[in-house]
Amino acid sequence: MDYSISFTPLTLGEHRFDFEVDKSLFDNFENEDILGANITLKVNLLKEERMLTLNFQFNGVLNVLCDRCLDPLEINIKGENTLFIKFGEEYLEEDDDVIVISNKEHKIDLSQHIYEYILLQKPMKCVHEISKCNSDIVERINKKKEDNDKSIDPRWSALKNIKFE
Repeated sequence: MDYSISFTPLTLGEHRFDFEVDKSLFDNFENEDILGANITLKVNLLKEERMLTLNFQFNGVLNVLCDRCLDPLEINIKGENTLFIKFGEEYLEEDDDVIVISNKEHKIDLSQHIYEYILLQKPMKCVHEISKCNSDIVERINKKKEDNDKSIDPRWSALKNIKFE
């Protein structure tokens, strides 16, 4: 899917663009962690004489693997971001949300920004509720923990009794 906006023919003022984000966006960035996506994206563009302001609003589902049991997991995501685009001599990233593009540009590809904004909303740890995790894998993890606890060198086991306040 093309996430570009041709801003030259637009009149000054507000304009709205709707996009559907799917797995192909993540494939383009060679991201293998995202198994699928179904995200609705609304971009409100305010065109001014020397600047564009883009407000991104997205809502949807990312499909990933559970960090605990490795079964598929759906994560609901929702977010808002703003990007300011100024015009200058050459491309420059002034800040996370402020970029300068050449005066000669006529359209902007938003795919990198969309990709980053969505990934920033993905939790660091993606896990099912313990009751929904693959029970076989959870049992194996617990057994491994028990085995590790039993195999601790007895000289170090005294450290378990240290209390931190």
